[in-house]
Amino acid sequence: MDLRAVMPMTAARIDRMRKELGTGVVNEMLRAAMAGQPGKFFAMENHRTFGTPETTATSVICWDESDRCSRRDPQWMIDATAFANSIGIEIEVRDEQDHEEARERAKLLRKILREAKYA
Repeated sequence: MDLRAVMPMTAARIDRMRKELGTGVVNEMLRAAMAGQPGKFFAMENHRTFGTPETTATSVICWDESDRCSRRDPQWMIDATAFANSIGIEIEVRDEQDHEEARERAKLLRKILREAKYA
């Protein structure tokens, strides 16, 4: 796959990372991600993916098409929030960019899921 042709923003981000972190460091990170190691590198662009997504993260850092960094909840937190809301426990997202708030919500969601499992 020619990454530059199908995911040009991702290819440009990788080039910048190589300049900032060093080619060897970034290449090793990409090799690990391509080998299936979660949390090393994952990108989505133009409905395509590259790398391996994090499976246990509290939050995910991503760059948009304008190369702005943002934070978003991982899928397990989105699903757990929907579950909590469906059983009458309101989970409020106050600031999507606040990492500490996401960590606190993740702790609360884990507690709710544990209690539901043993109910």
